[in-house]
Amino acid sequence: MIELLVVIAIIAILAAMLLPALSRAKQRALQTKCLNNQRQVGLALTLYENDSQKLPPSASQVADFMNPKAPGWEVNALYLIGPYLQGESRKSSQVFVCPNSKKADVVEIRPTEFSASSYFPNAVVMERSSGSAPNPSETIFIQECIWVISYTALRPGVAADFQMGSANDYTYWHDNLTTGKELYSTVHNDGGNFVMIDGHAEFRKASLLRAKHFGLVNGSSGKAEDTQKASSSAVYKSIFTAPAQ
Repeated sequence: MIELLVVIAIIAILAAMLLPALSRAKQRALQTKCLNNQRQVGLALTLYENDSQKLPPSASQVADFMNPKAPGWEVNALYLIGPYLQGESRKSSQVFVCPNSKKADVVEIRPTEFSASSYFPNAVVMERSSGSAPNPSETIFIQECIWVISYTALRPGVAADFQMGSANDYTYWHDNLTTGKELYSTVHNDGGNFVMIDGHAEFRKASLLRAKHFGLVNGSSGKAEDTQKASSSAVYKSIFTAPAQ
């Protein structure tokens, strides 16, 4: 009997030691799958630009973005790069979703039969060529969110869409206001995966992110060196001096 109790105790100790390691290994696997998804998205962006001579349109807040019965569905970035990822099928591809992200807490924006994404394009670089960015390998095109939603949401977005500035101003490159916790680029071990404007994908810690990595410069209330501790609703200008064509 004593021997059995000893064996049980040893098994319990080993389980307590192994479970955290298994959990970390699972999280690393999910992070790697997400990064592979984003690499595919980066390649799709490159192929789209090769065909169109510029990056996708700047339509934002497009609800049910893959649904042909929804307004604006045919002119948003995720829909337009879809064929490069999933052929002619118009339903949302799993490649737009990080396996570690969860359905949004807000019921109205949760995934639909057609549309699901946890990846958010950057309005600053829309409708431009990748070569026009001063440093395309360091300028973020897509970041990720801890929520899966049914919208093509541009982040940072045009400030005018939030009644906070003009069409040449940008805001919400991160979001710690909606729920009180940071929603963007904190999905994996306090960081996130990113697609850069040159098409490559990489992981970065959220603490290393700055507004300037999204092509933002000093604006009316935001600074290029702002971190995620800055106000989410700070307003910035773009690094691009000429309007998108």
